[in-house]
Amino acid sequence: MTTPFEVITERVRAAWSAEVDYQPLAQQSVLTSELQVQAAAVRWGDRVLDVAAGTGNTALAAARRGALVTATDFSPVGLDRAVRRAAAEGVSIATEVADAQQLPFEDGSFDVVLSTFGVMYAPDQQRAADELLRVCRPGGRIGLVSWCLTGLMADLQSALGAVLPPPPPGVPSPHLWGTEQRYKELFGDRIAVASSDVLTEEFFAESAQAQVATMLTHLPPWRMLFDRLDPEGQSAMAAAAEGAYERANRATDGTLLADSQYLRIVATAL
Repeated sequence: MTTPFEVITERVRAAWSAEVDYQPLAQQSVLTSELQVQAAAVRWGDRVLDVAAGTGNTALAAARRGALVTATDFSPVGLDRAVRRAAAEGVSIATEVADAQQLPFEDGSFDVVLSTFGVMYAPDQQRAADELLRVCRPGGRIGLVSWCLTGLMADLQSALGAVLPPPPPGVPSPHLWGTEQRYKELFGDRIAVASSDVLTEEFFAESAQAQVATMLTHLPPWRMLFDRLDPEGQSAMAAAAEGAYERANRATDGTLLADSQYLRIVATAL
């Protein structure tokens, strides 16, 4: 019998396997990745795994510091973009299409395991957490960045939840990763948290409408959902998303400048 986790996993896999270029959105998170790698104290020669790497922001930040980097993701398109970005910068990364809930690596393969707004979207959160810890060597570091339970991204999810079909019962909100309590539940005494910081990422665009248009074009799960809706549903989805961005918008000139809080955790695997 198929579980709710498996249903969502296949939906996500299908979405991220599409020929969709995520980079126009990923570029908004470059600074977050740089700060994450710095906080995780990535050093020359570290074996680093970037889980749900997208187009490689965090993988590239680690590679620039001389780390031996492997990037994994559902999306072969995203990983291909990451390789091309690395080549343009004169650094090297390895890539592998993989599920964060079933990583294809031996126990203790990496000195540092990272994920930036990635592993939080794995449907089976406990299994994903177990995998992160399994592939990290004892004494190694785990650095994760997740959107908080409140703020712009949570408001966006809530707004879309009013117009889109709900997930299967039993699948927890990805935004739970944005709380320290969730880390205690998922990892227990298997990690020692070295730092826990709530930080802010800026979203910037010509307008809220332009930001939503970019997401509907370049964020694979959004694009898949949008394409399946009738015109009325598409209008409702776009309007709900635009409303969330407008509520967070600090700009007064018609452009978009909105903040969203995220939790950055760096921990030692015990």
